[in-house]
Amino acid sequence: MKKAIIIFFLFMAVGAVAYTLYNNKTEMNEAANLAMKSSEFISISTEKVAKKTVNRDFEANGVFEAHQELKLMSETSGSIVKILKKKGSYVKRGDLIVQVDDRLIRADYEIAKLNRDQAEKDLQRYANLAATDAITKKQYEENEKGFKIADAQFNALKKRLADTQITAPISGFINEDYYELGTLVSPGMPIADIINKNPLKLAVRVSESEIAKVKNGDILPVAVNAINGQEFSGKVDFISDKADDSFKYEVILEMTGKDADVIKPGMFGTAKFEFAQNEEVLQISRKSIVGSLKDPGVYLIENGVAVYQPVTINTLDEGTVEVIEGLTEGQEVISSGLINIKEGTKVKVQ
Repeated sequence: MKKAIIIFFLFMAVGAVAYTLYNNKTEMNEAANLAMKSSEFISISTEKVAKKTVNRDFEANGVFEAHQELKLMSETSGSIVKILKKKGSYVKRGDLIVQVDDRLIRADYEIAKLNRDQAEKDLQRYANLAATDAITKKQYEENEKGFKIADAQFNALKKRLADTQITAPISGFINEDYYELGTLVSPGMPIADIINKNPLKLAVRVSESEIAKVKNGDILPVAVNAINGQEFSGKVDFISDKADDSFKYEVILEMTGKDADVIKPGMFGTAKFEFAQNEEVLQISRKSIVGSLKDPGVYLIENGVAVYQPVTINTLDEGTVEVIEGLTEGQEVISSGLINIKEGTKVKVQ
């Protein structure tokens, strides 16, 4: 009897569980059907492609650079016996900076000069003899060879002697020196750093959309971060033809005006690229763009479904982009709900 009662209650429990599962399945199916009905379209909002005025002015930061910067090296060996210019001195090209002891080289130079002069006289004498057939051609050629050797030795010592006078290869200021009286120098040893900052230059980098507006010869206002309340000017002297790895183009401005002398190489400056006229361009908000800025697109609405349209754009300020290709004025693009949209998705404007 007890066994029968236990079996009866087991059947009742199984039936209750089965009934509950059936009801849950029915409710889930009804919810799924409802969801399918409600997801027949996605609610979105749109914006119109419109012409708006845009200001093309922009700024670019950079570092001031000297016109010429050179590390002067020694080409000779010996001790410095005379100093004519020191750190901070202004030198013109060719000015003597230091004199290296040249006594031994000068003695060799004088001997080489005597040998060369004698060889030249001998060559002339042998040339006269050869003209009268008083000597053989071989004798003349050997004498000519001796003169060439003496001349080469003389020129080599002449260069070595000249190297003992270390001169400025460019005009400018000695920014650093590496010598004292008696310093022993050798070939390749640094002697001085010379900087010519006239004219001073400002190197900046601009984007591909900005570079098209820049022209050689443009006169631009320039601000120097370290010199407040004073504005300078620079002339565009160079525009690179190729972008760097960050897709930026180099623009070099040559600083003009007497006041530019107060600017030092290494200071930071800001070039202000200002243009006379504003322009009207097609614009939409940045949030309406799908994909990356390198491969952008938008979604249009045709017959109630989303249609992808690739576009060419240029980023502007305040979260907007300029539409260069792909859209026309007055077209509507989807501006919200884009996360759930793909080609062919049914949409409805809220």
